[in-house]
Amino acid sequence: MAILKPQSLQMLTLLDRMDDMNLNDIREITDLICGLAYSFDNSVIKDDIHMIIRKQLGSSSPSVKVKGILAGVHAIKYLMAVPLDDVSFDIPNEVSNISISFLSEGAPREAAQLIELISCSTKQFPDLTAFFYDELSNIISNASYINKRFLAWLTDAVTNDLQQNFIVNVIPDSIDGQELSMQYCLNSDSEVDEIIAINIGGLTLEYKDDVNIGILSPLIQLVSTAYFKQCNGNLSNIDALLGCPVVMPKYDIELIEDMEDDKISNILDCLIHCSNWFRELLNAFVIQTDDMDIPTILKRILNIEEIEKNISQILLKTKTVYKPPICVFNINKYTGEQKEKQLIKPQIGKKKTNKKVPNDDTVLPETGKIQTTQHNTIKDKVDILYNMPFRKLNLNLIKLINNDFTTEPNSETELNIDMLKFILKNTNGNIDTILLSKIKKKTFLSKQDDETYDPKKAEHCAQAVSEILPKLMCHLDSVIKYIENNLNGSHNDTGFMYTSEMTAYFMVLEYLYNMLTTYFKWIGFRNQNKALLKTSLRTIAVTKEDPSKLVSLNDLLLSVAKLFQSHEKYCLQLSVGVALMDLMSAIQELSNNIVVVKIVKTMASSFLSQEWKTLDGHLEKGLYFNQAIDKFIRINFMQSELTYLKSLSIQIVSEIQRWKNRNDALESMKCINKSNFAMFYRNLGTTLYETTKRNADRGLTDSEHLEMWQDVATILKHMSEMARTLENRNTLSALFKKSMPVLKLFLSQGMPIIEMRFKTETDEILEILKLLQQSTRFLQSLCCHSRLTKDTALMTKVPQMRQLLETLIYKVKAALAANNCSEAFWMGNLKNKNIRGEIIVTQLNTDSDEMPEDCDEELPDDEDQNNSDEEINTDSRSISDTV
Repeated sequence: MAILKPQSLQMLTLLDRMDDMNLNDIREITDLICGLAYSFDNSVIKDDIHMIIRKQLGSSSPSVKVKGILAGVHAIKYLMAVPLDDVSFDIPNEVSNISISFLSEGAPREAAQLIELISCSTKQFPDLTAFFYDELSNIISNASYINKRFLAWLTDAVTNDLQQNFIVNVIPDSIDGQELSMQYCLNSDSEVDEIIAINIGGLTLEYKDDVNIGILSPLIQLVSTAYFKQCNGNLSNIDALLGCPVVMPKYDIELIEDMEDDKISNILDCLIHCSNWFRELLNAFVIQTDDMDIPTILKRILNIEEIEKNISQILLKTKTVYKPPICVFNINKYTGEQKEKQLIKPQIGKKKTNKKVPNDDTVLPETGKIQTTQHNTIKDKVDILYNMPFRKLNLNLIKLINNDFTTEPNSETELNIDMLKFILKNTNGNIDTILLSKIKKKTFLSKQDDETYDPKKAEHCAQAVSEILPKLMCHLDSVIKYIENNLNGSHNDTGFMYTSEMTAYFMVLEYLYNMLTTYFKWIGFRNQNKALLKTSLRTIAVTKEDPSKLVSLNDLLLSVAKLFQSHEKYCLQLSVGVALMDLMSAIQELSNNIVVVKIVKTMASSFLSQEWKTLDGHLEKGLYFNQAIDKFIRINFMQSELTYLKSLSIQIVSEIQRWKNRNDALESMKCINKSNFAMFYRNLGTTLYETTKRNADRGLTDSEHLEMWQDVATILKHMSEMARTLENRNTLSALFKKSMPVLKLFLSQGMPIIEMRFKTETDEILEILKLLQQSTRFLQSLCCHSRLTKDTALMTKVPQMRQLLETLIYKVKAALAANNCSEAFWMGNLKNKNIRGEIIVTQLNTDSDEMPEDCDEELPDDEDQNNSDEEINTDSRSISDTV
């Protein structure tokens, strides 16, 4: 920063350009400028910054106030770091109403005055007050040094605010006809001198001008942060708050439907504020080392689960249109970066109507069609709590995983399955944004709230995961043992029938796999942190093998892969299978061992052969199902050889000829049916091209090249037979798209070999050309058919395909001429035929009913989007050949 000091005045001009900046950019700019203003005694911009802050805070525009708050908070950051009168100061044991005059003249008093100024200017804007508290908490939490007198004054001030405005010892029996009571009390009579409660119900039901219940959660975060800094991590001075009761309305959830809408909304508001209060208590006390606090913390987790379950049930039972209270403050609405969330409307059941969708709208996902989602997993089909403004739990929650786990559902001293599910779900949400698998390039399309990768924060997070890894594996073993012991008797004619408790175990198993996947896919393991990676892998692997045998990284990865391969039998729900498959893929990406690749491919093949069913016994379907199957297919095709693709294509042709209706599935891959076959088909085409190119670049002999191209021509022939048999638009379109790169590769690398070896390998070459001709003739018929049916999805590819076929014809003719075999080649105009081989009599429009059936619903997008094809003359005419 000292380097920029001479340019302080020029840096000050950045403040004039903040109108087009997002919140993070404004935060960084104000931090830089305040650092230049307050880090040096003789700063030339200090007075200017002080005046700008006051002007912005005095503005009537909330967006300008936001900038003033950020500038003020970062000014406080530097002012509170000045060590004045710290040597002889003792921290007071109790709240003592310290006035601002307690602080010496200079930087600490200026920081305190700024806090009072910001508090006064945001008094009429509760969301801005909460934003100020959150920003100040973050600054204090990350500060390496804070003036002791200033910290004592701040701790005293915020504690007084909490006591005077939100804590009561006497409550009214009712407000506006709504009965109140003290609930969720965990403190015993011996732990407190008098019973006090957090007045959530009273402040929610009875509006006050000077106190807004919405700032309670940010305030307790600031209070706990201040005490944490002041007492070196010890929160014993405020530990009574952890078990303190909460003033809440009384209600019977079974009779909630009979209540008035405004009373229902008030109850929901109270429940949300109460959940956020408990969440902030968890954030504060979860890192305390006192074992006496652990049972109380675990009970608070159960309280949060109960409250949020009640919120969900009330919203499902009632028909009220509910607007949640302001708790998670969307400051971006003032800067114009994003819109506010919409109202939460009631879930009203509607009878499904089967509408016939025109064929023109039912095309491959490559066309950009937006599709609905039917995510039939063990999770709730509608997560109604998704839009609720709950406060985020921090990464410290991961430390609770180090507690012992029990299968007893009602345990309050050890982790039970509901507690573990809550902890894993929220922890995964945190590490997903920290341990990134790749760094996204910032573009104008990037979301404003996209997380920026922080290497230091990521390393800290990875170290935290590594520390709890031994206990995590113990929990994983316990979950697997429970599932294994309780599956007996759960099977009937429709499949497995699961209790709600068994469903919770499946969800925990999925969350455990997800956490390990995020950890091992971390970008930090690619080129560095190898020691941490090996330590983590050894922690997992030593449960099954002798540690002395596990020396190299590849040995560890192979051992871990074999361990999780044995978990395949526990994947009885699709989402669990996807989670395990993602974990195996993450391990495979770290390894260069071919055995690991085979293990992953074998697991994918096994998952493809299963019939996945929902919890109620119905077959899985919808977009999520197809996305999962698409992933399994891609992994199954990974590093495949042409011989495998050839035998598979022969088998598939035989199986689809026995299909009678759209629900029939492949015998070898029960997940693939007529509805999603195009997904398998396009993956087959992509793999054919990639495998052929990989083999062609390997440096084969001429004979090996001919053998390779014969296999390729055979596979293309079988792919044409599949498309002809199904007459499915998505399959036909995929054939067009996937055959073109293969034919181009044949022209560039196959034809030169054919020209050179024609005289010595005549029979083999003629066999290749005959096989290839069966595919090219069908492609020509498909060109005609697309024009006949006016199928725009296919017609867009016709010009490129026709030019490619013409080039192939002339290349074959040239090869024959070069070997004095021109008489073997005859060229002329053939009759136009459709894909059934019928001669097209007229080019008039046909009825839409005659168009190919399209059964592909909600298929995932094709990742192999190739938009680099050159422009083709659309007036080109096709010519078919006979060899």
